[in-house]
Amino acid sequence: AFISSYINSAFKTEREKLLAIYSWVTTNIRYDTDSMYAINSERDPEARVTEALRRRKGVCENYAALFTDIAVKCGIKCYIVSGYTKQAGAIDRSGHSWCAVSLDNEWYFCDPTWDEGNSMNARWYLIPPGRFIETHMPFDPLWQLLEYRITHKEFASGRTYARKLKEPVNYKNNVDAYLLLGRLQQLESAISRIRETGTEIDLVKNRLAFLQMQAGIIYEERDMKLYNAAVSDFNKANTLLNEFIQYRNNRFMPAREETYIYKMLSESAVYILSANNKLNTLSRSETNDQYDPGLLFNRLHMLSRKLEEQQLFLGRYFSSNTPEREKLFFK
Repeated sequence: AFISSYINSAFKTEREKLLAIYSWVTTNIRYDTDSMYAINSERDPEARVTEALRRRKGVCENYAALFTDIAVKCGIKCYIVSGYTKQAGAIDRSGHSWCAVSLDNEWYFCDPTWDEGNSMNARWYLIPPGRFIETHMPFDPLWQLLEYRITHKEFASGRTYARKLKEPVNYKNNVDAYLLLGRLQQLESAISRIRETGTEIDLVKNRLAFLQMQAGIIYEERDMKLYNAAVSDFNKANTLLNEFIQYRNNRFMPAREETYIYKMLSESAVYILSANNKLNTLSRSETNDQYDPGLLFNRLHMLSRKLEEQQLFLGRYFSSNTPEREKLFFK
């Protein structure tokens, strides 16, 4: 917070702020050679930022997370991108992280890791996507930020300008749409794009598995919440129905208005319907293999039949005259 506050007060334009951020990160964070192979994409970006500031050193994920964190706090659109690189004509089999930045409605890339210690002679600062793709390949093709996306084979062979028989994409609109999605939708769309691009490279295959795992966790949490909410609705419906039955057993004493008594049953019906809807949604979930809605469906069916019996009784009760109503309690 202190760094971003200082930069916001000391510089006016986004470009000035961004250069100051890049210079600070590449000057003050040293590359941690002891951890150079310990890339962990599962870690939270906030933890990466904290670690980099505390130790004043880190690996690519720390550089990218810190640069992005400060930029965002300065009001600049900046995002962490994960992928792999090519150096000296050969594919690096280790994963890598860098940053995508939006300035003046144009996208650029920055790789503060590769500019570590070279803030006065930065080579990887605000590089256009067409040049950056020569050395950096994102796992998710969305973040190529190219009108004509390339494949992993084209990247490996250096054919980064291949456009033959390709359909152009509006990457700006696609990125804008992606950023508006919820976390699960972002994961689903990224998984789909990565599958379409191919998973011949182990790094890509591992990234796909990681994203699928993340989506699976969200699916599981969603299914759990759905099932628990259905159980909660069932319990509320059952409680309301039992309260009605107890009131009926007391021969509707103390006396209450007819609308109030009908409402006791209608509220129970609403919760039964809500529980059934949630279970129907859970039944259609292709990812649910933990929660069996069958038992709860059966209990809801039994509860619905009890509710119908009470509704029939109530209909007969209020359609009868006073002497006949008393007899209904003994039938």
